[in-house]
Amino acid sequence: MPSIQSVALLHDWEHLSLPQQVAQMLVVRASGHLFDHQIQYPDWEPSAAILQQWVQELGVGGVILLGGSAAEVGWRSQQLQDWASLPLLIAADIEEGVGQRFAGATWFPPPLAFSAIAHQNLSQAIAAAEQMGAITAQEALALGINWLLAPVVDVNNNPDNPVINARAWGETPEIVSQLSTAFLRGAQNYAILTAAKHFPGHGDTAIDSHLELPILTHDRQRLDRVELPPFEAAIAQGVDAVMTAHLQIPSLDQQYPATFSAAILMGELRQRLGFQGLIVTDALIMGAITNATASTKRLYWLLKREPMC
Repeated sequence: MPSIQSVALLHDWEHLSLPQQVAQMLVVRASGHLFDHQIQYPDWEPSAAILQQWVQELGVGGVILLGGSAAEVGWRSQQLQDWASLPLLIAADIEEGVGQRFAGATWFPPPLAFSAIAHQNLSQAIAAAEQMGAITAQEALALGINWLLAPVVDVNNNPDNPVINARAWGETPEIVSQLSTAFLRGAQNYAILTAAKHFPGHGDTAIDSHLELPILTHDRQRLDRVELPPFEAAIAQGVDAVMTAHLQIPSLDQQYPATFSAAILMGELRQRLGFQGLIVTDALIMGAITNATASTKRLYWLLKREPMC
């Protein structure tokens, strides 16, 4: 495990060189399986030797794990921390519990199922969501995962949405806010990080951002009324990170997708909503970025030149 001295160094980041500081801002994807022949997505997941180089020599700040059993991931997390000179963020997209990604752990129903309970008994749904957050946090920590890339706080108000749908906690900002903050309360009983996603709201799109760039045509009044309240609730609840959405909102920024937009991330999220935590992008391999406009392609090309991205 990293030494006490290396943990202390985290509080004095100015002692890191510029390349080290840049590396600490990167999270790379890796397989949770133990052996290279088990890697399911070789285009996106490095071999063990390359992963070790990224962590040990380049000093990336985090790893997001996908695939493998709970037992494998526990071993993999320990291996990664042993390689690192600074403690790693080890993350996973576990919106439905640890078992959603890693066999042998608890796999809950999708969050939208809790909305169905809420229509019958709101207090029962809130209690269940809070318990889900607590169990997810406990199991994640047992495997060495210290960052939940959850909850989704998008409002699922478009029946044609191919990417959010059942991942959302509900179809109204009120229900989403109440259930997602309950999940956060449960998780916050444990020493784990959380993330609200996908800012500023991915619920009302009919395009999958894994494939193309969605365009949200709502004006500010609509965003303030529907999309943004769950993020405001999550921020008030003390969520640690906010994940960006790969979508374009011309009423806020006519040039860049939210992920690359200073107007949205600094002007809206930081200044207007007062969020002071970590801002993290959604995956940079998604089609909304790789197949985007020429200006965005230029940004992506610059990022892609570094193998860590």
